[in-house]
Amino acid sequence: MSKSISRRDFLRMAVTTGAGAALAACAPKATEAPKATEAPKATEAPKEAAPITEGEIRALVLKGPPVEPVQEFMIAAMQGKYPKVNVKLEYDGAGNAEKYAALAAAGTMADIFFSADLWVVPFAKNSVSLDLKPMASTDPEMDLNDIFPAMLGLGTFDGQIHMLPSSLDVVTMYYNKTLFTQAGAEMPTDSWTWDDAVTNLKKITEMEKDENGNPKYWGLSHASSGVWAWWAAYYPWVVGYGGKILDAGKSTWSDPNTVAGIKAYTELWTKHNVAQPLGNDVGGEAFRMGRAAVYTHIPGVRSDVRTTVADKFEWDVQVMPKMPDGKHRTGMGAWGMSAYSGSKNKELAYQYVKLLVSPSLQMIMAKKEMGTPLVKSVANDPSWKANLPAVPANVDAFIKGADDAILPVMDYPADCGSFYAGELNTSITTALESIIRGEASVEDALKEIDDTTGACLEKNK
Repeated sequence: MSKSISRRDFLRMAVTTGAGAALAACAPKATEAPKATEAPKATEAPKEAAPITEGEIRALVLKGPPVEPVQEFMIAAMQGKYPKVNVKLEYDGAGNAEKYAALAAAGTMADIFFSADLWVVPFAKNSVSLDLKPMASTDPEMDLNDIFPAMLGLGTFDGQIHMLPSSLDVVTMYYNKTLFTQAGAEMPTDSWTWDDAVTNLKKITEMEKDENGNPKYWGLSHASSGVWAWWAAYYPWVVGYGGKILDAGKSTWSDPNTVAGIKAYTELWTKHNVAQPLGNDVGGEAFRMGRAAVYTHIPGVRSDVRTTVADKFEWDVQVMPKMPDGKHRTGMGAWGMSAYSGSKNKELAYQYVKLLVSPSLQMIMAKKEMGTPLVKSVANDPSWKANLPAVPANVDAFIKGADDAILPVMDYPADCGSFYAGELNTSITTALESIIRGEASVEDALKEIDDTTGACLEKNK
């Protein structure tokens, strides 16, 4: 496990989800020293602590769906096992990582707290979260092998499990069936390659032009949704082309395969003209507005898509097209629950957090569209799909996407940032934008990432 990071380093890893604030941590004062404890007498045998089966544990969670409703089921399950344990919910509006870090540093953090994949590494490095693996590995009720590896990996750092995720939220392709039909294009299938996608999306962008000669309907809604600069959108192209971005402590964005992958990704704008241009405003997210044929995002947005689209057009979902390596490469994201490393009730905190990935709760969440099952035993049980809304019909795509899902690279030093924030995030976003806008070649833009990140890596050896 890496050593704790400094306050300055932790601030450089600042990341947010929506309104969440920057990460921060307060180091203990230099004048404070750990209190000495009296060693047990040689004649005294250590006593095994009795398990705590009553009392109160605190859970800091987000208010509203999907997080708060899930807690109601977790509390019911917890009290069924521990009737004398009271779970006290404390609410946070949007997930404030700075507050969480400060509470942990002050020793006042709740026993359990809401987390997300982007916080796993900084919380683990600064000992905010508890490693759940030792308890999970010896728990006869817990089968870590039943959890899709890609999702468990989002909560794992340095071999330790610091968050249990809530749902199988791999990026999936939402598509407008009405537009595909109107353009005479083929409907997406699970055998599509990206070449197939481009061929058919071109039929949609060329179908109708506005008064300025620009497509009235775009093939891919990436600009208005901000997806274009999300690691889950661009990094699969690097992996799918056999590229690498970090090797033996060196920045390798200039690797020929990485260049090929990013070139193919950005050619959706620069060559094929199927992706919505950056800065193009259609009055909202283009897919929901009926102005784009494809939208790529996690299963968790399906309810919102259904509500927003209503009866404007017909739509469904499909796995992402295949990359040159023959895989449906895709990224993901997830909210989850962690236990506080300084909790006085670590065992009870673990017992609560593990409920999130229990087959019984995963089945409830799946049936109520609170999530897509991330445990294989539930995912392979067709009963979770029995009474779901008619749209989307191909919910199996949400499960199939897990087979080829990839994880973000999380091995960068804190001072260099990450895929989510800081210097690295800025460098990648700047490079992608300069390529898409035709302001720099792929080779030059990626070399700039290597120059900037490489200097930081060298400094932080």
